[in-house]
Amino acid sequence: MVMKFGGSSVADATRMREVASIILSFPEHMPVVVLSAMGKTTNEIEAAGRQALAEGRVRIDHLRALHLETLDALALPASCGYEVRALLRELESLLDGVSMVRELTPRTK
Repeated sequence: MVMKFGGSSVADATRMREVASIILSFPEHMPVVVLSAMGKTTNEIEAAGRQALAEGRVRIDHLRALHLETLDALALPASCGYEVRALLRELESLLDGVSMVRELTPRTK
């Protein structure tokens, strides 16, 4: 069994707990779980790319706050926080690159 969740179904800690409950209700199936971006994260990353291209600046404050607040609310192990922070830094680096090379092609996305 494969279960996919994304968008509004994983938009915050409360919704993630609901998803976990759904997953745990099928222990006999050992589901494979696929998670995509929280809430409107994909749209916000694309908007940040366009902003980096047009304005030469990088802003992911809202994305950072969303993810770090969710980590705190779920009381996940510190290792999860390290991973999320590393991914946020990588995103900022990529957006800096978009800003510097002035290119946001399908490959760059």
